[in-house]
Formats: sequence, C-alpha cells, structure tokens
Amino acid sequence: MRIQIVRSVALRKEQDMKNVAFLTYNTVWKNLSSGWHEFPNGHRLFVLQNTKGGGTLATGPIGVERRREEIEGLWRQLQRELSSLDHVVIYLGARGTERAIELAKELPASKVTFVSCDCGLAFKAGLVQEAGLQDAGRILCECGGHQTMAALAGLFIATGELGLVSADTTK
Repeated sequence: MRIQIVRSVALRKEQDMKNVAFLTYNTVWKNLSSGWHEFPNGHRLFVLQNTKGGGTLATGPIGVERRREEIEGLWRQLQRELSSLDHVVIYLGARGTERAIELAKELPASKVTFVSCDCGLAFKAGLVQEAGLQDAGRILCECGGHQTMAALAGLFIATGELGLVSADTTK
C-alpha cells in the first residue's frame, strides 16, 4: 500500500505548529519509539502508542475494556504534556473510540484531529458531535490507521502542517 498526500492544509494558520502529539492504540510509524522526537527544523513530535502489540489471529481482537485501559494510560501521559502541544492527532478505530472521544472533550476542537477508519463511521461521527467536537479535524483512513498516521507524522515533520492523505491500495 502506498500513501499519497493529496492536499496539504494547515489546520492552524494563525500559529506555526511546532509540537504535535499522535495518540493511537496501534503504532504510528515502524521503529518509532513512544515519547518526544525532535527534528532539525524545530518540529517536535510526541508519540503515544501501543508498542506491545494487540490481538493476534490466534487469540482474536482485543476487547473494548482492554482498549479503554490502554487509551486511558496513553491519555494520562498526554495530559502531562498538553501545555506544550499545539495540536493532538487521535486515531479512532473499531475499539476504544468512545473513551478516546470522551477524553478528547477536555481539549478545544481547534486543537484536535481525529483519524478514523470507516468501521462504524456514523457512530463515531455521532459521538464526536455529542462531545461538542464537530469542528475538530477529521481524516478518513484505512483500518488500523498505520499508513495514514505515518503519512501525517511525516508531513508534520517536513512542513509543520497536518493534511489530507489518501491511501492508494492499488499499488
């Protein structure tokens, strides 16, 4: 699968974004560790991810309760850094969506982008609306979000912007 940046859009034009967090119960980028990453152009990426893995084909998917616990643990780490962050990118998958959106309510919508697969998309959109976060950025992605989160992180590192991406599954 190849990810292609379709159109780059600055989500916060009034201020150059220098510090962005990516939160997912999956991984953001292969071989990218959790924590702060600083780049020569001054952009800083705070990665919050599950590097321990999840369900397997043999054991099946992880349940909602375990995902909820993982998300809460990642969120506690995020809360310690919120004052230094310009923006937060949050993956909404098939499990754990409710808790991720519930926690995101403490942030202004202008500071949030949701990256979501289309599993239960209408349900997720309803939860975002109920949470008062309808003005948050939203990007549709493949299941798992791995490629899209990596592409967004790469775009932020290079340009300081977050943008719309397209997963080309034909290549």
